[in-house]
Amino acid sequence: MASAADVFAVSASDGYPEEYRLLELTPELAAQLEAQDACTLRVLGRATDTATLVGPTEATFDLHTAHTSNNLYLLTLDQASGASNARVGSLTLRTKINQTLELQRAHAQVHARVREVLGWDVRGPFRGAEFDRADEGGRRVTDKELRANVAAGPRALQRALAEVPAFRDSQGCWRAMDAGYCVELLRLLLATQAEHMWPAGRYDLRQLHPALQADLGAALCPEALGCVLRRFGRPLAAADHPECYEIDRRCVERFLAEQIFLAEGLRPWMAADFVQALAATLPPQLAVLGPSEPDGPGGPDPWASAQIPGSLVRDLAYVTAPMEAHLLYTESGVPRHRTQLNPLFRSQLPADPRERIVRLFAAKPQWSTAEVRPFLEDLVDVDGDLLEQGDAAAAAQVAKAVDMWMIKFGRGVKSPSGVTVYTSRIN
Repeated sequence: MASAADVFAVSASDGYPEEYRLLELTPELAAQLEAQDACTLRVLGRATDTATLVGPTEATFDLHTAHTSNNLYLLTLDQASGASNARVGSLTLRTKINQTLELQRAHAQVHARVREVLGWDVRGPFRGAEFDRADEGGRRVTDKELRANVAAGPRALQRALAEVPAFRDSQGCWRAMDAGYCVELLRLLLATQAEHMWPAGRYDLRQLHPALQADLGAALCPEALGCVLRRFGRPLAAADHPECYEIDRRCVERFLAEQIFLAEGLRPWMAADFVQALAATLPPQLAVLGPSEPDGPGGPDPWASAQIPGSLVRDLAYVTAPMEAHLLYTESGVPRHRTQLNPLFRSQLPADPRERIVRLFAAKPQWSTAEVRPFLEDLVDVDGDLLEQGDAAAAAQVAKAVDMWMIKFGRGVKSPSGVTVYTSRIN
């Protein structure tokens, strides 16, 4: 702190006022920056987007300008020691600031933007037939274009590319894969695995690629095959090679469920009919007990209306029961043969909580928190992997946020069974 013996001269810098902006960090971001030696903040997005800041843990924030009530002056100090312990220095006035940059938590729809950018490729979705053909001229989607147009960190971007699914071809450009061709390749690799009687549950790209090429008698894109394994499988931690995978049956079922809804124009399905359609589509190597029925015949019905929020269509469809609507909000719900599935993809809903809840109430006038949670949980600032693994702390944080939104934007009334059912309070 300056004392009476301190002498300072103040002068403006060359080129005053210089260009500076103050950024107001959240406590979490400030702690992360202070705790790490090498830590970066990145600002991403198109020129027409709201600028998005991506933090060290890939949390995303929208950048907004806020005006200050008082001017702030930025100065630098060049200090020297004088006689009798007095300090003599000069203050250089750099700029005057009357606005700052504030951070607002953002929930960018990464998957939708990735699909949009991949749609720019003039070749269209990869279907395999053009693999041995010379590429047409025109636009290609490179890593640079993805980074420039998708405001997300590397992990979120890679996750979205895997779920599309998409792969980087031999020229280093990204291609989305046609859904039908993706399922076709999946069936081929499952059949090849069974034919050669290789170890169950271990799908090795090094074995599968040459075997499939020999069976087909034609060139097969290895990047596309690897894309299918990453889309429907998990890397084997104990494998001696990074290209070994275990197929995740539930992941296959979810993909097929989405394709069934899309193929039928997003029309409603009776749950019993949908289960039959899914069973008919599922590759025979995976059809052991039937779709999502781990308890087998006679066990709990996972397709009763009360169980849909925990089923494989949890964020792909909501439930109505035209015949027995009064049973929707009971512990057991409406039985499968009277449960109706209405397609509504979470990935296509608005990223703003208020706008999304308006859209949900427009689709269905009444929701319980259990029903609505799958359609809102991606807006909560939790690790999606932890949530998927059933982490109790992550689940509690999601439940708290969803309850808060429903109380804020809805009116709750208890049903006869004690379940709170919400209607919209938004005009």
